[in-house]
Amino acid sequence: MIHITDNFVWLDVTKRCKSKLATLELNSAHELYEVEDNGTDHLIEDINTVPSIIKWGSRICVEVGHLPKTHRPKKVWKDTDKELINGYWYVKIRDIINK
Repeated sequence: MIHITDNFVWLDVTKRCKSKLATLELNSAHELYEVEDNGTDHLIEDINTVPSIIKWGSRICVEVGHLPKTHRPKKVWKDTDKELINGYWYVKIRDIINK
């Protein structure tokens, strides 16, 4: 399961961490984080705390990365007449060429 907080993507491995062996394997390959429902995250430094974290209702996650930033018009478009239609930006070619 994928969990997203503040444009950051986490891979939820809580179900796999119910087994001590699986937790050890995951911890040897990745840093494990406790991700709470309010979006705060904490690095899990002691894997012996994983069962109690799961009992509290927090997620055990692995970092995936940031979502890409939304598209913004290039600087050459700054002084052009632009129009957003169905998710696509339209500008006059002559405005871009003259820049």
